[in-house]
Amino acid sequence: MGNVYLAGFIVACVASFTATPFSIWLAKRWNVLDQPDPRKVHKAAIPRWGGAGIYIGILVAIIGLYVGFPYFRMLLEYRHSIYEQGRLLGIISLDKQLAGILVGFTAVMVLGMIDDKRGVPAISKLLTQIIASLVALNYGVQISGLRLPFLDSYVQFPILLSQVITVFWIIGFMNALNLADGLDGLAAGLAAIASATFLAVAIIQGSTETTFISKQLKLAGVLSAVLCGSCLGFLPYNFSPAKVFMGDGGALGIGFLLGAITVIGTLKTTAVLSIMIPVIVVALPVIDVSLAIFRRFHRKTRITDPDREHLHHRLLNLGWTAREVVLLVYVLTLILSVVAIFLAIVKE
Repeated sequence: MGNVYLAGFIVACVASFTATPFSIWLAKRWNVLDQPDPRKVHKAAIPRWGGAGIYIGILVAIIGLYVGFPYFRMLLEYRHSIYEQGRLLGIISLDKQLAGILVGFTAVMVLGMIDDKRGVPAISKLLTQIIASLVALNYGVQISGLRLPFLDSYVQFPILLSQVITVFWIIGFMNALNLADGLDGLAAGLAAIASATFLAVAIIQGSTETTFISKQLKLAGVLSAVLCGSCLGFLPYNFSPAKVFMGDGGALGIGFLLGAITVIGTLKTTAVLSIMIPVIVVALPVIDVSLAIFRRFHRKTRITDPDREHLHHRLLNLGWTAREVVLLVYVLTLILSVVAIFLAIVKE
């Protein structure tokens, strides 16, 4: 699988780097520009459809892997039958999981790009996120239960609870990354670090898990590799001073992928670690978002109302430059990622 991961990473990186100038041209052509205002850091209008370059990089890489690597095609052909007390509950196939993830990814990308162009009501955005999550869930991307630590037992969730947890988990990732996208290069860098960490965890844990979980971890690893490569290919255009923003399309799409990757990857392993690893990796944006929600509830304003009290805004107010803030967040996230990888190694 090492060659598949490496090839996916390289192809996604090159394709994203090549496609992002097209997304810049397209945003300018359709006048999808982020205008400066007192709450924002940039002083000039910036194109907002950079997420399209990331999207193209990911699709090109997955198609390339499917065409060029028979092992990847064999992986997608894997089927797993789920039984309960001798009764067949369903069959999970990796090709359908991948299809569900790509359809949901596309849906939230399109939603975000429309929102970048002319704005979308908050309720419409939420409904689209729910539908995209349900599509992935319907194709087998589901938190069906958790394995208890120190005990050789697996707790199966009731179907409705499983569906609700899965949808909330994926939507949480989408909005955490979207709200964290406040400085040049911040969200893309966080996503690259997170996906690289999930790839490392998938490799470490996949060698000792059951066949079914091992196969799912490999699919999660492929998605992590191509997402990491695509974000890094986009980053030269997005790092301060940015030539393009990923926009809501890019942030929501990447958040959706990260959520789906954790569902089919790290959440399939031992309960405590499976929850801790993804939460540790995205701890900074999650804490920042949680504090933002608390502030807005306390002030009785809408959750979607913007402000200048996010972590990066506070550091800017203290005299830090945008680059310094982003690099600090990178370093802190890398430290947390090393902790997550260490936990995965200790488990093994």
